[in-house]
Amino acid sequence: MRIPLSSGYHPGVLGSRPPTVAPKTPDAAPPLPAQTPEADRPDALAADVARAVRELRAQAGLSERAAARLLGTSQTQLRRMEDPRYLPALRSVARVAAAYGHRVRISFEPKDKPAAKPPQRAPARPKPAPARVKRGGGKGAKGGRARRRP
Repeated sequence: MRIPLSSGYHPGVLGSRPPTVAPKTPDAAPPLPAQTPEADRPDALAADVARAVRELRAQAGLSERAAARLLGTSQTQLRRMEDPRYLPALRSVARVAAAYGHRVRISFEPKDKPAAKPPQRAPARPKPAPARVKRGGGKGAKGGRARRRP
């Protein structure tokens, strides 16, 4: 017996399936995830960490490959640390800082105020001028002459 190949449904024939019909109700489609501008933007913390890691490597004048060797990690892992879409573990950030001769410092700042700049050293005070020695002078001055009245 030969079975014709067709796209139709043939009851009782092995391998043929009833056609699937999608429901025609408007709410049958799953809702799409909300696309917000915030979802497209990288996390501010992750962006700050990525920028800091990238700047440390640039200051050291190292390529990604050389920096990865210095850190004892793969170039892929280093790229992820420098990518604002990923947030590396604090331990990894501390390891990066130590490899470049730095340390990690964490600060908590209020949300309503702009980020404070790190404290700067106060300018050195000018040295006081040496005290002047009065010579001669007014009445009663030791070693001085008395004023004459005209």
